Amino acid sequence: MKMQLLIITVIGMINLSTAYAVSPENAKIMAEKYRALAESYNKLAQEYEMVVKNEDMLNKTPALTIKQKATDDAKKIQTKELKVQQQNKDIQSQANDSTPLNPWSVELETQKEINNVTKSPVHTVSENQSKRLIGLSELILPEGIMDDNIEVQKIPNITVVVPWKGTSFGLGGSIVTGNSAATNYNANANISYNPIIPWENTLVMSYLYNRDDMSGGKGVKTNKFQALGTTSWNFDKNNGLYASLNYLNDQLDTYTYLLTESFGYKRQLYSRHNMSLNTTLGPSLTQSKIKESGEFANALGAQNTINYVWNFTDASSFKQNFLVNWTASDATTYQTNSTLSTELYENLILQLGFQVNGSSWASSGKKRINTVTSTTIAYTF
Repeated sequence: MKMQLLIITVIGMINLSTAYAVSPENAKIMAEKYRALAESYNKLAQEYEMVVKNEDMLNKTPALTIKQKATDDAKKIQTKELKVQQQNKDIQSQANDSTPLNPWSVELETQKEINNVTKSPVHTVSENQSKRLIGLSELILPEGIMDDNIEVQKIPNITVVVPWKGTSFGLGGSIVTGNSAATNYNANANISYNPIIPWENTLVMSYLYNRDDMSGGKGVKTNKFQALGTTSWNFDKNNGLYASLNYLNDQLDTYTYLLTESFGYKRQLYSRHNMSLNTTLGPSLTQSKIKESGEFANALGAQNTINYVWNFTDASSFKQNFLVNWTASDATTYQTNSTLSTELYENLILQLGFQVNGSSWASSGKKRINTVTSTTIAYTF
């Protein structure tokens, strides 16, 4: 632009010098022509200046900004996509590691969204949707909390990482010498085996021995062993089937032994994060042998149990079990077990137990109700 103005100036000076060499009239005509030419050059210069300004404005227009923004957005979308795919891989990895899950509350909606993200090579996910996917995949919430209308998929066969969790072994007793010499032992084992989520197995065994060591004393006063095994299969979180076998051998009781088989319906009546109440009900078959007469009986009947658990702290719990078995021969037996447990150190727990055993019939000289109070130090897994 500056070069063009310089050329115009030089041409003007040459023309002016030429004008002085001609006549005044011709000089006037020549001056007007050159003045018009100068004005045309001036307009041309202004047009060039406008072109330059327009080019500068085009360089500063949002086109490049929009293009750059689109590129940045594409990078952000790709980053979010990678995060979601990584999250999905983590979820699948946890499933392959056999992490214990709740089979009764798996949200199909969340699973569909994650599958869609995994299968799509290019998938735009908003920030809120990405957070929602991650949040739902990390939390297994109870049915109805996230969405009342959500579909529920039942996946009953999920392997449990620690199938023996809850198993414990306890031992207690005392030895007294002197004027009140006596020996007392008590032991118990609570074995729990849950290989997959819907299948639960428990075996509870207890032994109680009490002997009077005084000269002329009564000798053995208590020698009692009991084992109760139960297996159950849960159709969902509230309903299932059970089968149980209960064996009782008390050398000083009315019966030499009692053996009861039962199967039937299992129902969870109440459940919270730290409390549960369930019951079982079904027919039973009881074999018994009376100590005095040696009479053997095999009777049909019905059995009902109620089990209550309250974990009031992370290290303390209370359990209450009630069992009653009715037979057609009018020989009803019942038992209650109350257990208070608290953690002493790591896997060592202190158990305080109170048991009541009763029967609707007893031979002469025998009481129909017996109680046992025990203190036990147990090791739990």
